[in-house]
Amino acid sequence: MAPLEAPLRCLAVRVVLDEAGEIDGLELEAFLNDCVGRHQWLSTTEWLFVEPPVEAGGELTVPVVVLETVAVKAVLNDLTNKPPRILFDHATSPSETRKWRWIAFQTAPNAQGQGRFPWECTHA
Repeated sequence: MAPLEAPLRCLAVRVVLDEAGEIDGLELEAFLNDCVGRHQWLSTTEWLFVEPPVEAGGELTVPVVVLETVAVKAVLNDLTNKPPRILFDHATSPSETRKWRWIAFQTAPNAQGQGRFPWECTHA
């Protein structure tokens, strides 16, 4: 039997564009580290598993997965931003969680053929 995954939430985070009209990855990383915490999140630049949420009102967003317990902290921290950057969140389904695990494998593979989420890795 596969081990139970910790519950995850997928946040729709509004992005800032750079001068070239591309997602400003450095700004997004700084925002997420400040709002969520270093090594507490994983993001992709595309909505690979579901459509961007209609609740985002057409804003350009990226999906960011975090532990459910961390999502509460992130949303509370984001309440100080005007306008807020976290526009929507949802619980990941088991299928989505497996897909996020595959994304984690792209950056942090382990010998068991699974990826490590950033919060599962040991950092100095």
